[in-house]
Amino acid sequence: MRRPARPAALAGALTLATALVTTLAACAPGDADPTGSGDAQLVGVAMPTTTSPRWIADGENVKAQLEDLGHEVDLQFAEDDVPTQIEQIQQMIDAGADALVVGSIDGSALKDVLADAAAQDIPIIAYDRLIRDSGDIAYYATFDNARVGVQQATSLLQGLGVVDGTGEPTGEVGPFAVELIAGSADDNNATVFYEGAMSVLQPWIDEGVLVVTSGETDFATIATQQWNGETAAQRLGAILDEHYADTRLDAVLAPADIISVPVLALLAERGYGTAAQPWPVVTGQDADVAAVKAVAAGEMTSTIYKDTRQLAEVAVSMVDALLNGREPETNDVTSYDNGVMVVPSYLLASQVVTKENYQQVLVESGYYTQEDLA
Repeated sequence: MRRPARPAALAGALTLATALVTTLAACAPGDADPTGSGDAQLVGVAMPTTTSPRWIADGENVKAQLEDLGHEVDLQFAEDDVPTQIEQIQQMIDAGADALVVGSIDGSALKDVLADAAAQDIPIIAYDRLIRDSGDIAYYATFDNARVGVQQATSLLQGLGVVDGTGEPTGEVGPFAVELIAGSADDNNATVFYEGAMSVLQPWIDEGVLVVTSGETDFATIATQQWNGETAAQRLGAILDEHYADTRLDAVLAPADIISVPVLALLAERGYGTAAQPWPVVTGQDADVAAVKAVAAGEMTSTIYKDTRQLAEVAVSMVDALLNGREPETNDVTSYDNGVMVVPSYLLASQVVTKENYQQVLVESGYYTQEDLA
């Protein structure tokens, strides 16, 4: 069987990308204004939800770093309710916010309230999720989300033994039964993750090495509203009922830990995770504690580590620069077109976490303690 060509992005995804992290020293908030910025300025920080541990960490990190620079902070979580987030942002504007940091729920629903902010010369930083259909976004702080998708798909192929640790084909031809899950359609990142992953998986699907037994591969079909893990598990359960009564599921492309963990629970209910029926390959993202524990236990193949401390540092640096009349540092001014403008961005690198490296990557770095993962 002819082997699919190795995507050019694959090689880069297999090497830990540290170059972007190294450049953070150049844009660290503390370096930008070591004497402080004078009178305290109010920064509104709007985050989507507390249902995911990573968003709690994001909000707390941004708040703490802004306060360390002497800024006042109004941190609000909207619990995945768009009208609530709009109301919270409007309250921040009315309270005299000097800048806004927005992790959006629906990337296309904030146009009007952000136009109000811009009319009052309040700069807006889009945080991790691209805000669409608005010409009022000053900058975007995020990770290289296409690479995240590539990393997830590569990890899936490695877990199946289709490619080795360097990404080279092993000669394994399968076929392997795979099912696909995507994130929320109203989150621009979900589409980017999906496209990155499919750039790696599609050649293997075309060759028949991977078989999506349900036939459900297009983004609209596999998307999961509001990243709801129970919704994703219910959909997978229906697929198992219809297509896997007498056959094994070999892998699940899951886009985030908030989905992966409920999927694992469903698979356990269906008899997976035993000597007779080993766990399928399951991917994830965010390195949530529950997911890392599952990775350490060999239940989940991998998660993607995105250091929220560094992302907060980038966003805070952007805010502090703008409030002090400086131009924030960016490293991508072409990739993120929100439908109205190309938003100047700073992209951070992510890292694949597995059973073999989670101690080094997460514990030795200080992101978690050993007790956190006990």
